[in-house]
Amino acid sequence: MTIVEACESKTNTTPDFPMGWYSVERSHELAVGEVKAVQAFDRELVLYRTRAGKAVLQDAFCPHLGAHLGHEGRVIGESIRCPFHGWQFGTEGKCEKIPYCDEIPERARLRTWHTEEKNGEVYIWFHPENTAPQWGLPDLPELDDPDWTSPRYTEHLVPAHVQDICENSCDPVHFQYVHRQMEVPESSVTIDPDGRTMHLHSEAATADYPSHLHATTYSPGFAMVRNTYGPNAEMVMYNSAQPISAHETRMRWTLMVRREIEDLAGDDVMQGIISGLDDDFPIWANKVHKRRPVFCKADTTLVMFRKWVRQFYVTENDKREIA
Repeated sequence: MTIVEACESKTNTTPDFPMGWYSVERSHELAVGEVKAVQAFDRELVLYRTRAGKAVLQDAFCPHLGAHLGHEGRVIGESIRCPFHGWQFGTEGKCEKIPYCDEIPERARLRTWHTEEKNGEVYIWFHPENTAPQWGLPDLPELDDPDWTSPRYTEHLVPAHVQDICENSCDPVHFQYVHRQMEVPESSVTIDPDGRTMHLHSEAATADYPSHLHATTYSPGFAMVRNTYGPNAEMVMYNSAQPISAHETRMRWTLMVRREIEDLAGDDVMQGIISGLDDDFPIWANKVHKRRPVFCKADTTLVMFRKWVRQFYVTENDKREIA
């Protein structure tokens, strides 16, 4: 007798979090002296900006009696003070002061995560072993270019693993069935010689605004999309992700258009990109993550993505089961 297996919605598992750069906040939304609680990678973290302006991200719970430093913690110079008993921790995580004791225990320290600020965001380098960054952050030169509009910001909380969201960058077929284009656009996917950066080129001839789409994916949580509608008629969308848990990801988008089309179509173009998320959302919200998908012969770009994404996972178990 064969027993029918349990529904995948009950047994499905996702990979761990892939290493790479991820956003945890917009730079302009973290003031000097401000302290914020952050959820990322199934962890409780505390983000603060010191009096000298340095953004710091550390594990949230005080090693003394477990108070959450993101709730009522206070910046004192270049350190953060626990709201429970006043212990102060420096930017490297070491306890620097206990107000009622001169002797500081060696184990009184917080795990500190590598952060950098660039392109208007605060980024964490995430590696399961908290090792140093293996590559740098890319540039977004349009942010400082007077030929481009001021950036427009939008955020979206998506109920999906970060890899499932990233997988769209290598899936031209879904443009027809999810985004209602008339046909599957002519597309190609390439990977840079370094093996890390992936490109999707797609001719969106049947979209509301026909264009050439170039999506550059630097890692599972970091991508840029450029739509070219004609000479000096372009839009860029810079996408950075904050994996909150295995089933929830915050997406931060930065959008700009060339000033030549700002009044003519800029708002419509940007809003069209943002509205496209409404098409993807029901799929992401109700799908399961397939560790071993059944691909057909025509799924060449998706197979390429699954092979490419393996490099961002650390454990051999995840690498084996991504595809």
